[in-house]
Amino acid sequence: MSRSSDEQETPETVETIPTVDTSFENLSNKLKLSKDVRNKALDYWQIVERLTADLKEISKSDLLACCIYQAVIDTRMPYGPTDPQLQCGYIGQPEITITDLLMSSEKTVTSLFQSMNVLRDVISISEAVKYHLTQLERKFCIVSGIFHTFERVCKTVFREEESRDMKELSVPDFKERKTLCWVLFLLTKGALLTDDLLVDAFFLLICCVEYIIRSTPAFQLNPPLDNMKITSTENADIQEVTMLQKLSEIFGLSFEEVLTVQVNRTESYFGSLPHVDGELNVTLLKEKYCTAYRQEGDIDEMMFLTRDPHILPQEQNGTETTSLLNNNETSMTPVRAVLDNIQELKNILTNAGDEPSQVLSEYFQNCSLNPYSSILSRTEKMKDVFIREYVSLTNDNHRPVAIQRYMLAQRLYYRVMEAMLNYEKERLSQTDFSKLLNIENFHRSLLACSIEIVLMTYGRSWNPSTKKMGSDDSKFSFPWILELFKLHPYDFYKVLESFIKAEPVLTTDIIKHLQSTEIKILECLAWKPDSPLFSLLESTEVTTMSVCSPSPIPIETTSSAELYLSPMRTPNRRGVSPCPPSPRKPLLSPRKSLQSPRKFGDNSPEKSMPKKSQSLNLFINKVCRLGYHRLQQLCTSLQIPKDLQHKIWTCLEYCISRKPLLLKNRHLDQILLCSVYGICKVVDREIKFKAIVQMYRELPHAELKVYKNALIEGCEYDSIIGFYNKVFMQNMKSFILQFQASKVNTPALSPVPIPMSSPLASPVFSLPNRKHFYISPLKDSPFKAPSSPSQMTPRSRQLYSFGEGVGSGEKLQKINEIVYKAKGTTPKSHKRLRFEQLPDESALNGSNDVPDPIVIKKSKMSSKVLPFSSQEGKDKSTNEQS
Repeated sequence: MSRSSDEQETPETVETIPTVDTSFENLSNKLKLSKDVRNKALDYWQIVERLTADLKEISKSDLLACCIYQAVIDTRMPYGPTDPQLQCGYIGQPEITITDLLMSSEKTVTSLFQSMNVLRDVISISEAVKYHLTQLERKFCIVSGIFHTFERVCKTVFREEESRDMKELSVPDFKERKTLCWVLFLLTKGALLTDDLLVDAFFLLICCVEYIIRSTPAFQLNPPLDNMKITSTENADIQEVTMLQKLSEIFGLSFEEVLTVQVNRTESYFGSLPHVDGELNVTLLKEKYCTAYRQEGDIDEMMFLTRDPHILPQEQNGTETTSLLNNNETSMTPVRAVLDNIQELKNILTNAGDEPSQVLSEYFQNCSLNPYSSILSRTEKMKDVFIREYVSLTNDNHRPVAIQRYMLAQRLYYRVMEAMLNYEKERLSQTDFSKLLNIENFHRSLLACSIEIVLMTYGRSWNPSTKKMGSDDSKFSFPWILELFKLHPYDFYKVLESFIKAEPVLTTDIIKHLQSTEIKILECLAWKPDSPLFSLLESTEVTTMSVCSPSPIPIETTSSAELYLSPMRTPNRRGVSPCPPSPRKPLLSPRKSLQSPRKFGDNSPEKSMPKKSQSLNLFINKVCRLGYHRLQQLCTSLQIPKDLQHKIWTCLEYCISRKPLLLKNRHLDQILLCSVYGICKVVDREIKFKAIVQMYRELPHAELKVYKNALIEGCEYDSIIGFYNKVFMQNMKSFILQFQASKVNTPALSPVPIPMSSPLASPVFSLPNRKHFYISPLKDSPFKAPSSPSQMTPRSRQLYSFGEGVGSGEKLQKINEIVYKAKGTTPKSHKRLRFEQLPDESALNGSNDVPDPIVIKKSKMSSKVLPFSSQEGKDKSTNEQS
């Protein structure tokens, strides 16, 4: 085997192993890996080679790159990312950078991310690699999203064509200005961007562009910037429009927010950079960036300027910048998508104030115990906590930003609270809400939800690997807000549905985020060991769906007030309850069924009757509905027939409603997977656990921890198979065995829930600027068509058409002519209805993925505000016939 002269001079740095795969050998030699890195990479490669059957979707060359990547990171962080001995988590400068690896292996950065995300589901990777991969992907998402907009910014600000003045004065051309702006942004981002938010990165970019404009001649700027006076913000007159203000106006930014970034963060940093003759020196800046890049060892972001295919996503790699996002018919960049969402949120809060409105103040005054002072005190305390923790995760320069975002959330908090009270006033016909407005958790949850919406709106970013916008990779992603204010997820969930109904003009992204937040609570967060859910289950009787629902389970809607004020009612002893409690066995310890049980809802006659809670019943039913929805998805992938699927659902519903301790500190999907395997096995249609997990991994909600780390007991964790054998079957064996084919009496099958299309959606809509005008689905039309033409009178026969297409325009026109001829008048048509145009298919299906701009979600309304009620229709029809 041939070796280079460098390798022969330093044989201790590279160890040649004859039995190593040729491709691995070639790539290792090309990168000149050290002995330690090479050996670690070889260990990973040998593990991967044994699992090729599970990694068919990844090419061999991609796997090689992944193995070397892991070895490089593990060598730099041998004790993990939190080692206190390491100042930045790394030991020394890396041997190779991620860019070196990509170019030598001829791979793209997005393919590396995609391959690593698949690989970590199959093999165990170190915490250091997990941490670095997350940070690397987060930074790449920010830069790739910004670069997409950066080119448009440069073309908007600087002239591309060379003028005579430029040639005579020998000033930097468009390309040089563009390079200077980009390298200045990269250095500024590396030094000041600690929260990794796309919108904050764009604020920094605009500040960088404004700083470059200060030293740019007017003839190199595009109108209207070429006619503006270059004046610093501090020295500008009150009525004078500054360059930063004009840039904010051009690019649709909040000048106050950009100004805060400039004054508190960028201005002092720009002054510390190397200048020559009062101007930034691009050569020195490049050297400074190159040093930082080599020390960090990640991606060379200067390669974006050359559109290097290893770095730039395919969608952006071309002669012209193309759009990554499509919103209806208008294409937009990731930055514009975030800015539009921020502006939409601000538009909602245009008329909202920092203090309670007059209407809200009147509600406070009408309370027997005025909550005004406690509300103000609470908001100030939560403000201090939020700002302190926000700054601790960023730096002290972010304090003004934290204040701005908290005040937005506080305005939303007061606005939604007022809307909720208006609804309760209409529903209950009362104005004294002392009990609700003096509940601590209600206010803390409502304000926390408002803050979560603001953080999500500002925290959205573009992920080139998944080609989606999201906010899950931010430092402030949910459930950070719960940890910040020490809120239990079960208490927080109570405000989510009412929040959407109370604020009908929330954006689609906000609604989807709140829906995903509720799902996270239902599937795992509410089942943490310290959750109040378990103490409620001990003292409260849960009305299960199997008891009260002989037919498919309907979707329930309840306001936050009802959930927080949900009385602990004692069942009526005299009358017969419409949903009598079924005898339930005491819940056993999830580890050993012979241990002393904790009794949930003991119905023994000698003890006091168990109490009922509407909020608890609704929560358990929502968990069941979510579980059934996911069960349907998994069974469809596994091709499980409906009859067997119904038995699995019965087992899953039994676990949730009768054995909730199985969910303690675990995930709903873990119980789901075990139910599928257990029932299929006892009915002699066994499906291997490996096949079940494989199909589960393909589902959109799948999580690695579900089948890799299931709690057994205490601090002991095992795979999903270990959990099934050690815990699940210990508690469910007797119930599951009842489904054996040899058994004569099998358990009654649980009713199935209605398909869960949108857990927080409301079927009632309102039109903007039309007060008390609402649209809802017609449940039962008062106009009943005759069953056949023979039952019709000669007059009524003219009003119906048989055998014609839907909405025949010609038939309707003939009907109108007959009616108007009988009356002797033909009224002039002012507006025309297009009967030939059938409704869009998405509208027929009730899809709300892309809502119509004039349709706004509204909470359920009483019949008195509807423009036309069923009873009125019947009365009117009767009068006409008479």
